Amino acid sequence: MLFLETLFRAGQTWHEETLATLQLNVVEFLQDETRDLPATAEAEMFYEHVEKLQRAECVLAEKLNRLTAQMTQGNE
Repeated sequence: MLFLETLFRAGQTWHEETLATLQLNVVEFLQDETRDLPATAEAEMFYEHVEKLQRAECVLAEKLNRLTAQMTQGNE
């Protein structure tokens, strides 16, 4: 029974390592060879810019709300 357990664990470890290697190879192929995916650094930079734009949009929306409220109060 111990032999089967050891064999199963070895097979499971091989499967996990093979899957991880395959994932890395596919990512590398799609980034370097076909250029279908951006490099990790480029993607991270893009997401940072998106977050910066989202924060700027929130600030602008707050300012617009304050100005609208001031204009509404001034008209009353």
